[in-house]
Amino acid sequence: MTDADTNQAHSLAGRPASRRKIADILAAARVEFFTNGFSAATIEAIAARAQVSKVTIYSRFNDKENLFVQVVQTECSHMRQNFTVENLENKSLRDVLLHAALGMMNFLMRDEMIRFERILGAEVTRDPKIGERFLDNGPRRLLQDLSNLLQLSIEKGEIQSDDITASAEMFAGLVMGRMDLFMRYGHVMKLSAADKEKRATRAVDAWMLIHKP
Repeated sequence: MTDADTNQAHSLAGRPASRRKIADILAAARVEFFTNGFSAATIEAIAARAQVSKVTIYSRFNDKENLFVQVVQTECSHMRQNFTVENLENKSLRDVLLHAALGMMNFLMRDEMIRFERILGAEVTRDPKIGERFLDNGPRRLLQDLSNLLQLSIEKGEIQSDDITASAEMFAGLVMGRMDLFMRYGHVMKLSAADKEKRATRAVDAWMLIHKP
């Protein structure tokens, strides 16, 4: 989505009726994209589900690609809140990462997310640009947010790292391990709240030990 597109959406979102309509469109688009993938989802189906006209969708989002970008950004916004630098104002980095690790597992282990990633992975073979749009507006933003958080923690003397991006990637790897791969290929992974807490604690403590100043 271009800056002009984003500004237009924000301007329209400032009106109560427009905010409701945009929320309805995004909710409908989310269902269609997560159920059918990008290619099979249509503006017609999204419009019908949101009970708006196709013209309304095009006037607010220009095309399906921009709508997809907005859905991905909205979906990841909840995860991004875990990595805001303000979290370090009254919490230790370990506490922030523990909360983020649990949020990551809950986010990525949802059945709808697993199904969406499977569909998207198949679509990328036909159109690599779809994958780039997803990565740029989801995972890469989250990685940058975490990197910013770690940079602040380094400046505070809590941790050390000579490669912040690698450290951020390591955090995600320690939390999820091979679960992503197993789930993507049909393995049913059921973790209780206690199991997730144990896994998160183990991952964060290992990460903190590696990055001890």
